[in-house]
Amino acid sequence: MSGFREHFLEKYFAYRRRYVDHILGRAPARARLANLAEIARLAFVATGSGLVALIFWLLTVGAAARTGVFGWLPLFALLALASSAAALGSLAGLTVALRDRSRVSAAAAMPGNGAGR
Repeated sequence: MSGFREHFLEKYFAYRRRYVDHILGRAPARARLANLAEIARLAFVATGSGLVALIFWLLTVGAAARTGVFGWLPLFALLALASSAAALGSLAGLTVALRDRSRVSAAAAMPGNGAGR
């Protein structure tokens, strides 16, 4: 489960602080841009996952309302839950990335980091 979490969940649905910290160490003037890129990426993932979740929840409700279509209900419900979890995970990562902006800005503006270049 550790490999799955590290290579899939954290890569797509979480804030990659190690990536931003690596940029901060190598090219401090670009650290704000790296943080902004993470914010944009997570906003895109949250929006996409949310739209997919909405579609699957509508399909789940539709399948539940129809009689004789019980075979589709568990599938749609499972996909709706998975896409909802992805949307919530990316929103949590987005919140962390937004909170980290001040730390990245302060570290990038430190004297000797080449922030003025």
